[in-house]
Amino acid sequence: DPNNYSVDYFELAEEAIDNTNAIQDLNYLAFDGQTIYVRVENNQTGCFNTTFFNTVVNRKPEVNIPDQTVCLDNLPLIVSAETGFADDSYVWSTTATTPEIEITQIGTYSVTVTSINGCQTTSTFNVIESEQATIEFTETVDFSNPNNITVTISGIGNYLYVLDHGVPQESNVFYNVTLGPHTIEIIDLNGCASAIKDIVIIDAPLFFTPNSDGYNDTWHITGVNQLEGTIVNIFDRYGKLIKTLTSSSPGWDGTYRGEPMPSNDYWFVAYVKKGDISFEVKQHFALKR
Repeated sequence: DPNNYSVDYFELAEEAIDNTNAIQDLNYLAFDGQTIYVRVENNQTGCFNTTFFNTVVNRKPEVNIPDQTVCLDNLPLIVSAETGFADDSYVWSTTATTPEIEITQIGTYSVTVTSINGCQTTSTFNVIESEQATIEFTETVDFSNPNNITVTISGIGNYLYVLDHGVPQESNVFYNVTLGPHTIEIIDLNGCASAIKDIVIIDAPLFFTPNSDGYNDTWHITGVNQLEGTIVNIFDRYGKLIKTLTSSSPGWDGTYRGEPMPSNDYWFVAYVKKGDISFEVKQHFALKR
């Protein structure tokens, strides 16, 4: 009868005899081979007796697989539940019984690991799909807004944008970008490969003033020296070819056959080459005297 008897547990035999420092924690963490001492006392007479037992704590496999990402450009995904104990057995939700499996499909997976003593641990995790970004913006973006870059990409990942190895940002727009060569990197937050693209920011000046004052005396595409093989044809408002410039030309000085051309609007057609990429740009600019 529990009303007539009390049962207490102790870490030491002396404590059980003296009835001191009884174990109070119902979730007491015993270690393997530990001796626990028991005191059974008659609540009415105060008579007691002690005994003891030894604890056997078997290892519980440690398995905690976090959510995973299937990178489409790096299949298959290898997921391991390996515990390092040769006697442990594995059963996956795929019916596989190996310490690790290959995954190519998204979904929810689990693995149950059982030790030789029958202790089990189950880990459940989700597998999501991601991929390296594809940078799709066309090279004409360099001309359409030379100080700002809007990066257009495709892909199913979660991405960050980096300009020239700087601070990653969530926005796909970079403002006030300097003229010249730059590197765009798209980082996949799910761990798939980054996409990298080299670009050149080039500008077509809106006007020039060939008055020999040392400022804006010639006209050329700014940064064109980075685009070897580029040809720029300049026309008057009637479509007459006035000047042909290469990527290494110093620029148009506002003359035609040695004679100064009048203040007016002029047009250019640039056949831009950037490595294996080529495209055409048409715009106008002003000659001011």
